[in-house]
Amino acid sequence: MNHKAFITSILLCLITLGKAQNKSGLIIYDIKYPNENLKAKIVDSRLFFNDTVSIGIAYSTKFYAQRNFGINQEPQGLGVTFNYGDEMGEVIFRNFNREKIILRFPKSAALDQFTVQDTWIKIQWEIKNETRQIGKYICKKAIGNFRGRTYIAWFTEEIQLPYGPFKLHGLPGLILEAEDSEKMFSVIMKHIEYPTIQDFDVNEPVEKISKTLKEYVYALDHIEDIFLQKLNSKAPKGVSFSKILDKKDTKRIYKAEKVFEWEQR
Repeated sequence: MNHKAFITSILLCLITLGKAQNKSGLIIYDIKYPNENLKAKIVDSRLFFNDTVSIGIAYSTKFYAQRNFGINQEPQGLGVTFNYGDEMGEVIFRNFNREKIILRFPKSAALDQFTVQDTWIKIQWEIKNETRQIGKYICKKAIGNFRGRTYIAWFTEEIQLPYGPFKLHGLPGLILEAEDSEKMFSVIMKHIEYPTIQDFDVNEPVEKISKTLKEYVYALDHIEDIFLQKLNSKAPKGVSFSKILDKKDTKRIYKAEKVFEWEQR
């Protein structure tokens, strides 16, 4: 073999090896979020990932039909129905090399679409000596605390990537199932492709409006007030709307994230 042919063969081997190591995957979860209503709020979520980036997507009209949420305002008897979701959907983008997490939210009745740079939090997991099989994968049990909830997660070292649903991450394998200790939040793996031939956008989401994490948390805590303010701004002269019931402070017991970093000090 001449020198040129040898160099070419080495380059081809390196390219092939790089492609083999840079596998992409897809996992589809059913996620049940905490909800004060008796009917559980279950969301279909897709997690795309490669060797450095994971992108969780929900409420995407590209993959799913839009979800309709009705609001009935009394005593006027005005029924208002709005859609939540667009083609891009609700996104949790993580770059593990840069330890960066960006959230993206679609336009809703209360807010226009926006992004948030979240805090990169390393969950202190305790791996237990328990195993179970989920699908074709042998999984290990781990327990960790994140923003006011204790999570029990099942992860597989057969896919040695530290990814998972929602904001759960940092284990030595992909998380397939999870549940919090109050059984208000749960994740079930419905489908997995690894490797996958499906293509996905690895760029972090960008919107015209960007909120700080504290602004985002404030909006979550006051979303009804923000919606009513917007509704009243568009109401005919002489017409105004108010809360049906002024709920007591529930300390976010029905939120996935109950306590944030600056509130623990």
